[in-house]
Amino acid sequence: MMKLKNIKQVLFTIISLTILSCDNVDFGDMNIDPNNPSDPSTASLMTSAQISLSGYTTATTPNLYVQYLSNGQYPEESQYATVNYDYGASYTNILVVLQRVIELNMDESTMVAAQANGSNNNQIAVAKILTAYTYQLMTDRWGMLPYTEALQGLDDIFAAYDTQEVIYDGLFNEIDEALALIEGGNPGPTGDIILGGDMARWRQFANTLKMNMAIRLSKRFPAPGGYAATKFNEAISGAIASNDDNLFYTYRAEENNDNPWEDRFLAPNFRLDYLLSDTFVNFLVGSGTPAAPEDPRLEQYAVPSEISGTFVGAPYGEENGNTPDYSFITPDVIYNQEAPGYMFTYAQVAFARAEAAELGWIGGSPATFYEEGIAASMEQWGVDPADAAIYIAAHPYTDIADIAYEKYVALYLQGYEAWAEWRKFGADAPTLVAPPTALSGTGIPQRQAYATNASASNEENYNAAVATQGPDNLDTVLWWAQ
Repeated sequence: MMKLKNIKQVLFTIISLTILSCDNVDFGDMNIDPNNPSDPSTASLMTSAQISLSGYTTATTPNLYVQYLSNGQYPEESQYATVNYDYGASYTNILVVLQRVIELNMDESTMVAAQANGSNNNQIAVAKILTAYTYQLMTDRWGMLPYTEALQGLDDIFAAYDTQEVIYDGLFNEIDEALALIEGGNPGPTGDIILGGDMARWRQFANTLKMNMAIRLSKRFPAPGGYAATKFNEAISGAIASNDDNLFYTYRAEENNDNPWEDRFLAPNFRLDYLLSDTFVNFLVGSGTPAAPEDPRLEQYAVPSEISGTFVGAPYGEENGNTPDYSFITPDVIYNQEAPGYMFTYAQVAFARAEAAELGWIGGSPATFYEEGIAASMEQWGVDPADAAIYIAAHPYTDIADIAYEKYVALYLQGYEAWAEWRKFGADAPTLVAPPTALSGTGIPQRQAYATNASASNEENYNAAVATQGPDNLDTVLWWAQ
């Protein structure tokens, strides 16, 4: 999809992309600086891009948007104090670096040397898959973005913003190109720290990503046999099929590449500022009691209040300075350097199947896939199978709102994915209400605004994007959610 240039130094490309670098850098709370992307080794470039990308898996802001969490002493993040977010770091630290991997494996002067780090085609395939994954995360945050004219260095420093429809279509094509390139009998990338160069697993990743993108478009293209249904059916048989296949970033027990949740709660930050929200706790307590909640996942997701010994959510959007009054995220996440950063889980796939069956895209019973999704989520979090069975029996499938609710619960701490699905399901999604203390917007954010200097750095194209998409604020509803 993207035009390839022979760029001598990635650093030169990064400088040329200053139109993409703005003032409020936030692409997922990345906890380390990546290696210098001008390093000619495709292995180190692949590692660098993956480390940068990992920040999306543990970002705090979307987990606050969907009210899994509340803030403690500093409530501004849950009051939507920040409106403008910079996408520049996602381009320079991820997409430009992946583009360089592709170039080094395609250029006749470098492709032989690059083979020391895996077959050329397999390196290109993984870079394309991760490019598609990154772009989907990005467009689901901001909407229209530079895509077809992006990553071209000085040849096009004022890149046009493409619509989400164009971006999604291009990403489907990139995934298909990647799948066609995969060589199962040849080595995968040696710098791959997500899947260790296992190309069978990358094939699963690509198909799961494609399936997930297709179900994201279910409101836009609901018809059986239509655009989204066709993409879904092309991918579903190759997607992950059990919790053993779950796709996640593997953090390590080392200070420079450990789980960011651990860094937030322990050294160097020591900030006990992320509590379970009252909204989420009340959902999971249900008809039970704070001491014996209805949903057995709550006991795996969180710990009881130190003061009451029961599960207590912190009021969303308020200052909650006396943190021992409330429930925290389970220590298995916040005090574990190696806690995984989930990218895709089997529960997601099962709930996508349930929605697809409800829409008539695939055969089978929506209720069966719905129950599989709940069971997979329970298993993923270590719930006793007997307790899971009791819960499933007490919550039979009735309509798509049940899928929306259970998918929301299952996506706990997968913030960007949960936020996107909540927006897509719309009126069928669990009811979330913006706090009366909100500092911006008129409800739960529907997108994030471009950085404050985006209009000055690329004025004509920025203005065209706003004219097409709508006001550059938190309230404009994205294309696939309309």
